[in-house]
Amino acid sequence: MTWICLLGPSTAGARAIALHSHRLVVLASPGETVPREVTAHAERVVFCDITDHDATRSVVDRLTAELGPPRLVVSFTEHAQEVSARIATGLGLTSVSPAAAAHARDKAAMRRLLADTPYAWPYASGTADEVATAVRAEPDSVRWIVKPADGAGSAGVTALESYADLERWHAKVTAGQGPRTQGTAGEQTGAVRYIAEHAATGPEYSVEAVSAAGRHTVLAVTAKQTTGSPRFVETGHVVPAPLPEEDGERLMDAVRCVLDRLGIHHGASHTELRLDPVHGPVVIETHTRVGGDCIPELVALATGRDQYDHAIAALLGTEPAQPSAPAAPAAAISFVTPPAPGTLTGLSLTPAHGILRWQFDRVPGADLTELHSSYDRIGYAIALGGTPAEAMRTAAEATAGVQLQVAAPVPSH
Repeated sequence: MTWICLLGPSTAGARAIALHSHRLVVLASPGETVPREVTAHAERVVFCDITDHDATRSVVDRLTAELGPPRLVVSFTEHAQEVSARIATGLGLTSVSPAAAAHARDKAAMRRLLADTPYAWPYASGTADEVATAVRAEPDSVRWIVKPADGAGSAGVTALESYADLERWHAKVTAGQGPRTQGTAGEQTGAVRYIAEHAATGPEYSVEAVSAAGRHTVLAVTAKQTTGSPRFVETGHVVPAPLPEEDGERLMDAVRCVLDRLGIHHGASHTELRLDPVHGPVVIETHTRVGGDCIPELVALATGRDQYDHAIAALLGTEPAQPSAPAAPAAAISFVTPPAPGTLTGLSLTPAHGILRWQFDRVPGADLTELHSSYDRIGYAIALGGTPAEAMRTAAEATAGVQLQVAAPVPSH
């Protein structure tokens, strides 16, 4: 039995690899928690910096000398995408290309590659100073969205409604109070680069797909709820997105164009878009991995298709291992958000009909902050429904009923 090297302890990724009857070796960063569900499938777990190509390649070479050549080197972790692609390609294995992985993580590179397509969109990129200069060159009435060029999880996303907003943002980030992104080992040593884009309007969606030798299969379109301006932190998702078939096709056509232009020919992808009432689909960003926020779980519940399983099958050149029936016509997730900064002292909820499961990442005693990014959320509920509206309503009503007690932070002297 051949083995597959998984960079990052993805529970669903480990399970998918096990379904395809391959031995699993997991590489995890030092200090990273490895879930029991991963160790149950893994032949071994090796700790190394999976964002560092040379360190990770050295480990893979040692494992190859012992176990023979791997069948795949793959990752479902954002910050290991380029490392995984470089190692797999270097070993002659099927993988997304290193260039495609890099272009997906660099939002400015993605914009450049879409420049001569129907999905081109005005933007500026560079250092904070360079972005500020570009924004000032346009009228004060132009609305912008600025964020780190390689960011994720809504970290550092800010709406600039005016020159005054720009000056506040610029002063904050140049004073060292801007977002901290994880990045690869190489990126962590450089200055943060930003991208500012004209603000699109309209509802937000994501398209969950798997590619095999350049053929793209869309598994689902997800509808999103966010906090809106200025940070646009995601607060809920529902599958399938409740939208007309024609609009769904427009979104999927845009995603196929993005994947082709970026050269994403193999593996999973997660592409976020707005459906602007004037301009049509506006691409926000794409990733060479599955979506976060339990979106693949929602897809599996509502469609019966496991994106992890489909991605591994596409890379192996085989069929998905575990087709299953949908659990319900629709599935949704709603997040519990912090009501105020402070210390969480109490948490209670009322069991609700239609809730599949709850998850809380913060428990009493935890420190809470304002909602700046996805990482500041407290927990979530996943619900099933006969329609997307019913599933989303059930999940949202359940999380709205969560009672949180928060002690105000003690003022420092």
